[in-house]
Parts: sequence; C-alpha cells; structure tokens
Amino acid sequence: MKKLIISLLTLFPIATCHAAVEPADFYLSPRGSDSWSGTLAEPNADGSDGPFASLERARDAVRELKKSKSGDIVVLLRDGTYALKETVVFGLKDSGSADASITYAAYPGETPRFSSGRAIRRWKKVKASLPGLPAAARGKVFVANVSEHFSTLYDSQGLLPRARTKGFIPLPGSGRDRLHYPKGMLKSWPNVEDVEIVIRPHHAWVVNVLPLVSVDEKKQMAYTSISSTYLMDELEYLEGHDSCWVENVLEGLDQPGEWVLNSKEGKVYLWPRSGSTVVAPRLKEFIRVEGQIDEQGPEDIPVRNLTIRGLTFMHGERETLTRDDKGLQHDWDMHDKATALLRLRGAENCVVEQCHFIHSGGGAIRVDLHGIANRVVGNHIEHIGGTGILLCGYGPGTKDVNHHNLVYNNHIHHVGEVYAHAPAIFVWQSGQNRVANNLIHNTPYSGVIISGVMTDFFGKEGRRELAGTVRWHEIEGKPGKRTKEQIQPFLHSHHNLIEYNDIHHVMEKLGDGNGIYIRGAGPGNIIRRNYIHHLLSPVVMQSAIRTDGGQQDTLIAENLIYKCVSHGIHLKLNNRAENNIIAELIEGVHKGESVPVVFFRLREGPLEGGVIQRNILYLKGDRGKFFDEGKNPRLPPAYAKEADTDNNIYYSPGNSKVARKALEKNRADGIDAKSIIEDPLFVDVEKGDFRFKDDSPAHKLGIVPFDMSKVGLREPKN
Repeated sequence: MKKLIISLLTLFPIATCHAAVEPADFYLSPRGSDSWSGTLAEPNADGSDGPFASLERARDAVRELKKSKSGDIVVLLRDGTYALKETVVFGLKDSGSADASITYAAYPGETPRFSSGRAIRRWKKVKASLPGLPAAARGKVFVANVSEHFSTLYDSQGLLPRARTKGFIPLPGSGRDRLHYPKGMLKSWPNVEDVEIVIRPHHAWVVNVLPLVSVDEKKQMAYTSISSTYLMDELEYLEGHDSCWVENVLEGLDQPGEWVLNSKEGKVYLWPRSGSTVVAPRLKEFIRVEGQIDEQGPEDIPVRNLTIRGLTFMHGERETLTRDDKGLQHDWDMHDKATALLRLRGAENCVVEQCHFIHSGGGAIRVDLHGIANRVVGNHIEHIGGTGILLCGYGPGTKDVNHHNLVYNNHIHHVGEVYAHAPAIFVWQSGQNRVANNLIHNTPYSGVIISGVMTDFFGKEGRRELAGTVRWHEIEGKPGKRTKEQIQPFLHSHHNLIEYNDIHHVMEKLGDGNGIYIRGAGPGNIIRRNYIHHLLSPVVMQSAIRTDGGQQDTLIAENLIYKCVSHGIHLKLNNRAENNIIAELIEGVHKGESVPVVFFRLREGPLEGGVIQRNILYLKGDRGKFFDEGKNPRLPPAYAKEADTDNNIYYSPGNSKVARKALEKNRADGIDAKSIIEDPLFVDVEKGDFRFKDDSPAHKLGIVPFDMSKVGLREPKN
C-alpha cells in the first residue's frame, strides 16, 4: 500500500517560469516562512529572508502597508500547494481605496493551488471478512484509521465515488422525514447516522441527500434527521424510474474507487482505483470576502476593490442540509450559506478572474447578499459537487443590493456531481447583471437559472423551500399567498441580460429542466443571442429556454436552438419570443414511447401582450408540432392567437403538410397573416451553419441572422 502514499507535491509538480515579472509588494510560496519579510520572490542564499508561507500572513502585511502606501498593492503567489486548515477571511481592513486596488494573483506562468485536503495514511489491506461486503470487493479493500468526519474523498483523479446501493422506488406511505422502502433495501446498521439516503423526491428537478437516524426493518421504514423537499414517493411523470438509493454502506462497495466511512469505528474503507494519495477535506469555504452585513437593517458596508486572480481551489467538502437552511427556489442551493470555495459576502467592485475550481464537493463562487459591480471573469470551473457561480441577493423585501455584476467568459462543466440539481450559473434575487459569453456543458441539470420567489411561497411559512427567505419585517401584512401584482416590488432578479452563452449537453441526468430557465424573477430580463444545442437527454420534460409559472415581461430574442430533445421554447403569459431559430429538435421518450417534438410549448395564459414574431421553425422529419397549446390541467389555457404572432417561417422538408396545417390553423385564428412556408435557405444545416444565403426569405421578413462568431468564450486581451 506504500504506492498509495505519495505527496501532493508529487501529484502536482512545480512549474518553472523564466519570464520577466513586474515586482510585487509581497510574495507567497509553499517554501516560504511567515517569519520572513515576504518581499522576496525566492528565499535568499543564506535562508534569512524570502516569501511568506501563508495567505493570512500576506493579508496582515498588506493591512500594515496600506498605512503608508496609497497606490495599488500586489501580492504574487508562487507555484505549489498551499494547505488550508481554516477559512481565510478578508474584511473591511482589506479593501482597496477608491482609486487603488489590492490584488492577490498567481505569479506569471505558475499555478498556486489551495487545498483543504489532509492525506489519509497507513492504509492496511482488509484480511478479515466484512459483514455485507460484496464478493467482488473481497481482497481488494483497504482500511485506515480516521478521527474526523467527512462526506467526500479525493485521489489524483478527483472525487472518489461513495459506495451506493442499487436504486429503488419508494413505497406508498412515505413522508418527508420517513421512507417506506422495499424489503431488504435498508438495514438497521450499527453506524446508521453515517448512512445517507439520496433521493429525487416526487419531482424530477431536485436531489436530496438526507442523513438517517433509524431504520425499522420490520416495518420497512427509515427515518431521516432532515426533511426532504417534497414527499419521498414515486417520481411524477417518470413512473417506473428508480429515484432513491443509499450511500456509505459496505453493501454498496462493489467498484474500484468506492469508499465507506464508519465514524463510530473511526475507520474508512476504500477499494483504490489508483496508487495516488487519498485526501479528505477540512473546509467547505476557502476564502471569504466579507463586509459588514446588517441582515435586519438597510445599511451594509462592503469590502471594495479586491482582486483574486489565477488561483486554483481544490479538495473542498460538500454541504449538508440543516434545520436552519433556507432554500433557493426548489432547494437548488441554500440562502446565505457557506456552500462555495470562494465567497463574496458584502462586496463591491471586487474581481474573481482566471481562477480554477476543480475536484471539490460544493460550489465554486458565490456573491451573497450585498454584491454590487463585482466581476467574475475568465474562470474555469469543473468537476465540483454544487453550483458553478451563484449571485444570491437578500430574500424578497425592500432591501435590493445585489446587482450590476458581470459573469463573463467562464468555462463551466461537470458541476452538480454531488447535488445533481445544481446549475452552472444561478441568479437569485439579483438584478441588472450581465451573464455573457460563458461556455457551459455536461451538467446533470439546467445550464442557467434566473429566479426569485413565487406568489404561493408567501403563504408557506415554516418551509425550507423559499418561504424562509421572505423578509417579513419589510413587508406589510402577515404570511399568506400574495398576488403577482403585490409581490412585484420584491422580485429583485429584474433586467438581467443573458447573452452570447454557448450551452450544450446539459440536462444529462435529471428531468424538468432547461438550457436557460426563468421563474419568479422581476420584469425586463433579456435572454438573447445564446446558442443552445445538443440537449440530448431522452426525457421529454425539458426545453431549451423556459419561462415558468407566473414569469412575465421577459424577452427571448435572437437565440439559436439546435438539436435539442423535446421542446424549443416554453412560453407563458406576456413574454416575447422574437427572431429565434429553432432547428432539428429531437423526439423524446415518455413512458417508453417516442413523443413528437414541440417548437413552442404554450402553457399559461392568456398570452395577451406576448409576442411570437420573426422566428424560424425548422422541422426535420415528419412528426412534430409547431405549437402545443390549449387547455392543461393546472394553469389557465394558452393560445398562440392571444399573442402578436406573425412574420414567422415554418418549414418541414420531411412532411410539408405539418407546416401547412399549422399555418392554416393560425390564419383561421386571425394570426400569422404574413408568415410563410418556405425553405429559410441556411448555408448548411447538416453542418450546423445557420447563416442565411443571399436569397433567403428571412431577409424580407426582417429576421436578423445569428452571428456565431460572437458566441462563447472570448480570447483574453493582452
């Protein structure tokens, strides 16, 4: 087992840089010392001086330097791994001035890495039989003594999968803190408090990880210490799909890389998948930039003009639900909680750029509560357990101080590896932000979510899901359901601009999600010029772009939707869809049967004030609907004739009758008088080239072509 014990420095060799570097005020190095001056980039020959060793020491030195220096201050971090045992907090003393900034950045050409991982050593091969261990794992499992509790574990390849049992469907009689399970699926394990249920409760859009407190094998009932978001029963619309399993039991340890923690014994069991060091995390949050937060009052004092650039963050712990948590929308993240490696909590004009977040159990970046004019730019976020980037303002009320932030040019993929509902980018109760030119792909759920709160949650006092975020001391009246008009002043996710994002291969695991989703947000949001493609989950419960229940005054314009399963645009109420190209949608599957595609799914009416104009709907194949409209069991019916619907192109080369039937029906309803059935004459549909040929009929209808050259990641300017 000695091969398993190699140092982190061996896993991540030190880079060498020979380029000329502008002098900094202070330097850090894993080979430094906090007793040195920190003013040298390298230790001097006699070892009497050199760079600092810790971020805390550099922070304190900057505080002293600010007393005598009025200009910019720069701290450069040398290559290597910095082990974190405690969260590093930057407060008001660490702000830059009105005309000068403070920067903590990677030394040019080098990669400073922050890890909270502590190596687990002295592994021994398990020789005795372990109760419940599958036959496939016998003779391959190692054990080590541990004194700390942890929920994630890492080797050089990243997150190690925790042992899990086979999936099953909950039985009738389950609740939110009790699970009625099929016979034999759970046991009353001696260390039952270590065991967790992972479940998609009732709805396809959320995953709960719930600690057990007891199991009654006779009644086949398991009890959890935390309630699920919804009833732990069979999935709605996905009947017959396994929606629950158990993690952290020896019975599930049947694959290389899997592990089990028994905190009662103080032991961790592992079937190694490589010969590298295994580390357990200490921290959920590595760096917190925190101003003076007045949670109940109107005035916060933010940290200003602080920049963090070029740093790598890895090996963080995941969050665990608590009784005090307040969920964002459908518990997709938690309000004002340490769920990310880097957190701005009360910050203005601060910058997080060119950082790398990888192999961690929680989220990457949060901008919490008071967050104005911050820039999250050029970061790479991959293989993490939670949300990529979260802008999280105060709950519904009069305090609106999370706005005008920039989320630009970030590459985000393989998020939600613990909590599968975690989106790449989440904007909650935060407005007037620009989310642009991000590349998002390979996520289990939605790419971008913009949301706030819905009317009925004002009447669900005591619920974790959204209701707990309402600031009742700022709202007249007692808890109770409000009308759309009454809650409009409290919806702070207004006038956001979501543009030029490249989103593909999202919705890989869950259902009822989208490439871009908006609900419970205020007016004036614009979703434009995004390229959403190859959403290939076979489940029909998804759209490329969706306005959900109660959402109003949203513009969806000039987007390209290509090769997505199920629905193109899900439209409700007075929202506007203009100048979009929806092409070659792919049939989905529901209850084992193929379901035709739908270009516009109209699901909440009336659509008065809405617009469906100058869109190109290109149906490949002979099955599909341009409009899925009319009555539905839960919401007022919606019809295309209620909106300003015209100047669209309908084209179905595989079956021209489909387009003709749709247009004839619409004209009979008094709409689409100028719309046409013609080939839009794209340059090359088969190769995904949607430029218009010179003689395209789109020009006559005033349809603006999609400019692919402006979408996705931009090369950084020198």
